[in-house]
Amino acid sequence: MNPMNRTLIYVGVAVVSVSLAIWKGLPTPEINPQAFANVGEPFFPEFENPNDATGIRVVIFNPDTAEQKSFEVKNQGGEWKIPSHYNYPADGKDQLTKTAASLVAVRRGVVAGESELDFERLGVVDPASEDSSKIRGRGERLTLTKDNNVLLDLIIGHKVENQSGYYYVRKPDEKLTFIAQLDLELSTKFNEWIEPDLLQVNTTDLRAITIKDYFVDEASRRIVMRDVLELNRPDSSTPWKLEKLEEETEDLKTAEVNSMITTLDELKIVGVRPKPPGVSADLKLSGEVQTRDLSLLDLQTKGYYVVPTQNGMELFANEGDLEVVTSQGVQYVLRFGEVFTGSEFDIEVGSALKEGAEDADGPKEEATDANANSSDLKQSRYLFVTVAFNESGLGPAPVKPTPPAETKPEETKPEETKPEETKPEETKPEAETKPEAVQENAESNADPTVEPTTEKPEAEPKEDPQQVYEAALKKYEEDLARYEQQVEAGQKLVAELNARFADWYYVIDAASFDKLHKTREDLVEKKEPPAEPKPTTPEGNTPSTSAEEKPGSPASQPELKAPSTEKPAATPEKPAEKPEPKAGTPEPASETKPVEKPAPATEPTPEPASTEPPKGS
Repeated sequence: MNPMNRTLIYVGVAVVSVSLAIWKGLPTPEINPQAFANVGEPFFPEFENPNDATGIRVVIFNPDTAEQKSFEVKNQGGEWKIPSHYNYPADGKDQLTKTAASLVAVRRGVVAGESELDFERLGVVDPASEDSSKIRGRGERLTLTKDNNVLLDLIIGHKVENQSGYYYVRKPDEKLTFIAQLDLELSTKFNEWIEPDLLQVNTTDLRAITIKDYFVDEASRRIVMRDVLELNRPDSSTPWKLEKLEEETEDLKTAEVNSMITTLDELKIVGVRPKPPGVSADLKLSGEVQTRDLSLLDLQTKGYYVVPTQNGMELFANEGDLEVVTSQGVQYVLRFGEVFTGSEFDIEVGSALKEGAEDADGPKEEATDANANSSDLKQSRYLFVTVAFNESGLGPAPVKPTPPAETKPEETKPEETKPEETKPEETKPEAETKPEAVQENAESNADPTVEPTTEKPEAEPKEDPQQVYEAALKKYEEDLARYEQQVEAGQKLVAELNARFADWYYVIDAASFDKLHKTREDLVEKKEPPAEPKPTTPEGNTPSTSAEEKPGSPASQPELKAPSTEKPAATPEKPAEKPEPKAGTPEPASETKPVEKPAPATEPTPEPASTEPPKGS
């Protein structure tokens, strides 16, 4: 085969290959032999140990708003912080190590493009580029550093179709784009790099919740209180109670209270803001801060106002306070600000103020992305948190027992003997003496279950008051030591939380505020009156309508009988007096008559009236 024919064949094969590549939407550099020089080699061969990384920076670009956004975590002086989010403390070590481990020795695969013309199609345009003409096709730029020295810097583009785990990747200073396998464990969500649990409380720890419903009168700069609701319980097993609840006519909505404590337990941080200079951890203002400072005017747009108090100028919220006391003695005060709507990045750090956005009235309120998709916008609320130690959450303090009173020995005096006075025996008249038969009957009617006792019960030995006091004192000292340990632990926890909250205020989800901001009408409901019992009739029996059972009929009236004219029998209580015997006549023998038993409790049936005239008439 002559050279001309061989050349034509090569050209034909190249044309076919290019046509197939274009038809499949794939780049053309695969046919360039020079592009294969670095295939299979690591992008950064010197980066071998993932623990060397002390910083990570991710830059992304929103083509809809033409806005560049970055997320950065860095170890500064031994502390992990997020410089892109006002240096907020981060839990970054484990996250960064996982991300760095997934990028160690990442290798160059097949060449996918070798010119800038391929960048947009492969999605590897630098997101940090200042070229405003290149809006589409920007990727994510990932940079790992060690003490400000770059360990890895890559632009990660689109995923390769039909190849799981493969991306188009290039170095920012190169024009060649490669296909690389990446197993990234990277998250740029702010709440995944921090401790998102805002209060760090458990539902079982809550002991008191106080809702202070007030607003700030902007003209007079004073607090106008609408209502105060106090919920409390002594321990986690006791139901919540609402102070001033009318228990006879009102019930507490247990489901609403449970929703509140669950929300407090699950309250999450979704964004942070730095406190203005001069605002302390307890929201007091230092002397050099003026109420017309721009930072304080900016807080007014967020629902916070400076109000004079007995302790100086203090920052209050226009949506009231929520006080929470835990069993560790921690008292949280939550002050809710205004609601605002924004994108995820706006919620996390707020929109950057444009140059010239300030005027005489101070900074503008944070604006939302004008071109952002409405489905990407979310409602949130501002929140200030302060912490103090409240000993009442620990329960009552131990009370020291009172020592027993000192007892002086009693002085024994000789007993004075007095002559016994002899009194003549009293003789009862014969009329008061009961016959023997009556006495026998009384003894027979006595309760057989009661046994006569002649011996006094033995008195229990008395405990020594001094021993009782010493045992109570020992228990008090043990309880006091335990209580003092709880106080110390609670104060330590409050100090740690104050250090955490001192420099920041927060953004929470608006739905959480709705579950916590309750009025009395939300928590109380009227009791339902008890249902009246309905008259029931036995089965198979129907109410009779006969004349015998109708009210008012003769059959239903009780039978009237004529009163008896017989004289009542003499009662045995007073025996008839016997005539005194005459002198000289022997006394007749005494006759004993049986004692009549008392009549039964049931009323005797009256006998029919006698028709015979009484005797002696």
